[in-house]
Amino acid sequence: MNKEYFIIAITIICILAMLFNRKIYIIKIFVEQIKVFKNNKTQKISYFDIFSFIISPLALSFLMVFCYDFIIDKVLAEILTTVFSLIFTLLFAFEAILVSKKDSANKVEKDVVKETFISIVVSSILSLIASILSIIIIFILDIIVLKVLSIVILALSFMNIMLLLMIIKRTFIVYMCDDKNNDK
Repeated sequence: MNKEYFIIAITIICILAMLFNRKIYIIKIFVEQIKVFKNNKTQKISYFDIFSFIISPLALSFLMVFCYDFIIDKVLAEILTTVFSLIFTLLFAFEAILVSKKDSANKVEKDVVKETFISIVVSSILSLIASILSIIIIFILDIIVLKVLSIVILALSFMNIMLLLMIIKRTFIVYMCDDKNNDK
């Protein structure tokens, strides 16, 4: 039991360091992601996007854990660690490809590339955090801690899925726009 509390304490200290260390400071990245959730016509934050990308994944995770007793076990945690590691690696490579489009003359394309880049970075961070939590869950036996970690990992997973869908759509738009310009 002491081992579990030690792991949880170390995890909390690392998360606080990631959030508040000036060299890492991922809060600024998440704030930029919230700015991506704006309505292009009104230039205001879209509450529907906040609901879709943040609230829905959290609600679905709570429902799965508390209503359907879904808890991530060691086998699933190991699989998720691998999946999140692969996603992180692919997104990191995708960032490099997308950077080549950042110097576009088209303002709309440039904005879409910037917002897509932000979403890729956030998705990479979420994958990294979920991967770390999936490793930690392997060592946890306390049911309450398992439920909390399951909620967090599931929420990160659902958020990541939503972000990946948005990234795919935006990348499609950027490259289709480029193809149309080349066809002229």
